[in-house]
Amino acid sequence: MPIRAYCTICSDFFDHSRDVAAIHCGHTFHYECLLQWFQTAPTKTCPQCRKQVTTRHIISKLYFDIGGEEEPSADPESLQAHHHPSKKNYAEREWRDKQKAVDGLKDTVDKQRRDLDSMRKEVMEKEMLCSALRKQMTYLETQQNDVQAAKEEAWRLRTKMKTFESLDVLLQGQRAEVESMITDMGISQAAVEQLSIFCISLKKEYDNLKGSLKSSNDMCEKLKREVLASNNKVTLLLMEVSKTKEEMKSLQNDLARADKEISSLKKKVEFLQKTLSTPTRTNEALSRLVFESPAPMELKQPRLHHPAGSEDIDLNMTYDITTPDDVAKRPKQVPSKKMRLDHPASSFSKHDEKSSCPNEDGSMDPFFRNSLLFRKKTFGSMLDPQRKTGAVKTGYDGLGGRTKFFQPSPLSEIRPLMKAKRKKVARPPPKIATCLTLDSFLE
Repeated sequence: MPIRAYCTICSDFFDHSRDVAAIHCGHTFHYECLLQWFQTAPTKTCPQCRKQVTTRHIISKLYFDIGGEEEPSADPESLQAHHHPSKKNYAEREWRDKQKAVDGLKDTVDKQRRDLDSMRKEVMEKEMLCSALRKQMTYLETQQNDVQAAKEEAWRLRTKMKTFESLDVLLQGQRAEVESMITDMGISQAAVEQLSIFCISLKKEYDNLKGSLKSSNDMCEKLKREVLASNNKVTLLLMEVSKTKEEMKSLQNDLARADKEISSLKKKVEFLQKTLSTPTRTNEALSRLVFESPAPMELKQPRLHHPAGSEDIDLNMTYDITTPDDVAKRPKQVPSKKMRLDHPASSFSKHDEKSSCPNEDGSMDPFFRNSLLFRKKTFGSMLDPQRKTGAVKTGYDGLGGRTKFFQPSPLSEIRPLMKAKRKKVARPPPKIATCLTLDSFLE
């Protein structure tokens, strides 16, 4: 049997199936309804009297002592009220109103939950904004520290600049400026320290200037020595240049004299050509001797060279050379009539040996010995037409160059001398005065 009391939150009667709770103001409610009220209400107040309460003041369960059930007496008024339709409709209407209130409360709860979610999101956004602002504040603090350090550095540099300006005034300024600066500094402890710094700086600058002066003096001495050495080298070079010019001038003079000698020799050769134009055997031999280019291998090739002892040689000078005896008058064995040819290599080696001989007189003897001018015209001599030509050789052309020429074979190989029949007749010894000479050969 329900108790004739109801919960003002849910408008339901109290019974034994649900716990009944009370708060310190004395009002009773269902325990579940009261907890739900406290969870959804914006403020924790009593649902009926609106007094401020908390969950600690809740009496979670009330116990009622109910007597035994008796058959109620039939009360006409109660029966009439119970069965009256208007009362019943009123209860239903009241229940519907309560249900609407419950639905409204549920909507309010849902709305408040949505508001709570939005507020949570807003709180998260605010927290993120706070963290960003906190980071920005940290960055700004760092920047402020850097700015403060820069200000301190600027102040320190400004102080140092002032000190350097004062030092510059001490080093570069006039006496009056220095005295006025020292007077402006005063006599305080800072001024004394500043003056001591100035003294130390001046001493260091003085030492540096002394070192610079010493290094400059050393450099000057070194440059002076280098200039002196360069002047000596220039003097030596000028002397060498003058000497070279003199040598070149002397060489040009030698070349001019050589050109004159060459032109003179050409004139003499032309004169000899005109003289030897008559076709005789002697002239033929002389023509061959003149026109052979180069001269026979037994001769040493003429070269232009500086004379020993710086003495000029007169090309017109003649030599008194003793003419050799006739071959027929010598008590020597006459070569056989059998013709013989030497190997070209042996003749070439002989030519090398003869050409390498430094003695000019030794090379002139075979020339005069084999010359046709001092041989007796015998049978089969060189004046007869030759049947054999010489070999092609390479030698000097007489002007400092090389050329190819025909090497004539020795006369004894071309046409051996015939053994003449001699009569055993005593003959007087030859006189030197009657011998032929080359004194007037080139005149």
